[in-house]
Amino acid sequence: MKYLIIPLLISYAASPNTPWGFFAHKKINKLAIFCLPPPLINLYKRHIHEIETYAVLPDQRRHNLDKEAARHYIDLDRYEINRIKYLNWEEVTKEFTTDSLEKHGIIPWNIATFYQSLKYAFLDRDTLRIIKISAELGHYVADAHVPLHTTSNYDGQQTNQVGIHSFWESKIPEHLQEKLEDWIGPATYIESPIKASWDWILESHQLLPHLLAQEKELNKETADSKKYRHLQKGFILEKTYSTLYVENYHKRLNSQVEKRFQDSIKHIADLWYSAWIESGEPEFK
Repeated sequence: MKYLIIPLLISYAASPNTPWGFFAHKKINKLAIFCLPPPLINLYKRHIHEIETYAVLPDQRRHNLDKEAARHYIDLDRYEINRIKYLNWEEVTKEFTTDSLEKHGIIPWNIATFYQSLKYAFLDRDTLRIIKISAELGHYVADAHVPLHTTSNYDGQQTNQVGIHSFWESKIPEHLQEKLEDWIGPATYIESPIKASWDWILESHQLLPHLLAQEKELNKETADSKKYRHLQKGFILEKTYSTLYVENYHKRLNSQVEKRFQDSIKHIADLWYSAWIESGEPEFK
């Protein structure tokens, strides 16, 4: 009997806008709800299923919307960072063309745009829009916390580490599962969403060298027989990372993935809460 072998770890992260993974995005959005204060938490808990379901809409949309990909990342290595950081959209388009910006990603400005849309939805007391925009905003905020969303080397293709994208943001969260259930703390008000977005992105970018270096060292020390495993699904054998390799990488990163996961949860809740505050704290039945 013949089997088709699919290198899942490589094909899974083949574009710069690959997500945390559906599992992680849904979980991050869900846990953000429990950081909200009453009465806001009551609104979101009533729509917890939609908050999870809509969390993956941006990734589903990228297949039929050409401009969607740029909303998930920014290639900071293509810029002089001190020249571009903290600029809002009006300021940055005076320095760079829109085509150039979209080519290298627009995630900080996209987050600011969705935040404004959420404020308007709250002002209109439009529950359907509030929930959908909140869920999608949560997706982009989570992506801003992924170091590999801040570089043109998004999947290690420039450093002979192809597959590291899904390894970091999908395999490790899926492996951790229940360890990601901790309550993060109450949501707090964010005065400047664009500044906050830049802070999250710059923090992610600072983690990038360590992330790449540790995987490279671990790869040198690990035989292929211990690094990979094959999962059989019908007549297909999927090649993926072994549990041992995932655990060893996670240890080397000193819980980096968990910390970015938890920060995502908190910062999503912060933006939801801030939009509600700035719209006058409307009440919902």
